[in-house]
Amino acid sequence: MRSPLEKCDFLQMAKIQGTCNEFCPNAEIKMRVRERMLHFFELKNGQKNVPGILVKEFTRSAADVKMPKGEDMRTMECLTRTVEYLLKEIVMDNRMPYRMAYDFIFDRLRAVRREIVIQMFDAQQTAKLLEPIVMFLAYSRYRLCDEPIELFDAKICDQHLQDCLTGVLRCYKTLDEDESKSRHTIRDIQRRCFIESVYQVFNLGCPESMERALTLPDHVRQDPTFKICFQMSLFYHQGNLYRVLMGLPKLPHILCALAATKLQTMRRRVLQMFTHAYNKQFDVPGSYLLRVMLIDSPTHLKQQCGHYGLEVSKEFERVPVLCSRSIVQTPSQTKVLHIPGAGSVPKAVRFNKSDFINSAETIKEQHEPFVDSKLKLVYLPEVLLLKKFV
Repeated sequence: MRSPLEKCDFLQMAKIQGTCNEFCPNAEIKMRVRERMLHFFELKNGQKNVPGILVKEFTRSAADVKMPKGEDMRTMECLTRTVEYLLKEIVMDNRMPYRMAYDFIFDRLRAVRREIVIQMFDAQQTAKLLEPIVMFLAYSRYRLCDEPIELFDAKICDQHLQDCLTGVLRCYKTLDEDESKSRHTIRDIQRRCFIESVYQVFNLGCPESMERALTLPDHVRQDPTFKICFQMSLFYHQGNLYRVLMGLPKLPHILCALAATKLQTMRRRVLQMFTHAYNKQFDVPGSYLLRVMLIDSPTHLKQQCGHYGLEVSKEFERVPVLCSRSIVQTPSQTKVLHIPGAGSVPKAVRFNKSDFINSAETIKEQHEPFVDSKLKLVYLPEVLLLKKFV
């Protein structure tokens, strides 16, 4: 049995210091070129078997594998450059579908995470590397949400996102407790506030996430974006889905995208609530449901209701049209007219407790127009590398 001092000396001896300054160690480059194990994004200009920029791939630990050497481990500076290369050059490479870029980046970032553990980086170094990985996984979770499971497994992405978030939050706690490293730059504070917001949105309504929010430093709790995320989480926990849905479009880019992956579950719950609101059946205007459920078109509303067995009125709401003075010459006659047949918003959806199909599966997540419009306004690498927050 080792004493605490002996254990500390043992860990120091076991710690490996990386010395490689390239994206991929020379030994791995030679082996993979020889065995023709190059990914599409590692080929020079897409030419078959012509190596371009190689990035160290992820390998699982095994009992018969020797302890890696320092020359096979990358330095902190090199790992930072590797993450930036993957989230700037590869993520924007449109030669192949995004799911292929995701698979490549996901694997190479796992290798980065493995080296973080092997080299026993401190909290500040670990947080700096894990933060952009969290952003990449959060973005990809929305970007690939409509892919079939054989091409993208959302559960695996969720698991790794949660693991990375847990790792980053653990680093934040260590830094808070370490008074010698309590000084942070404005950029560090902004990065933390955003990651804490991601944690709240990803774990919407979870007691652990809300409990954590109450123990955070003031500069995090007072951040405007974090306050919206925490309020949404609290409302979700209380079952006030109206407040959650109204707050969702206020979130910036990645946060809005991540929250949108929970929209179909919330829409289902909203419809269930309406079916149990009264003992007798009642009608709800279609325009109201479109707004409350953040649905972009009447067609999608009909699909939602039909999927769960709800009756949609065949009559349409009259759409108000403002007549201009060029049409009505007398100003006093300028008024809002209702033109019959204009628009296709269902007049009402009839809710009856016995009609809702509880056994129906929740509709698969999909891209939302209001989220896509936000993402089109940003330069993705800046967001993923946490250089732009709104």
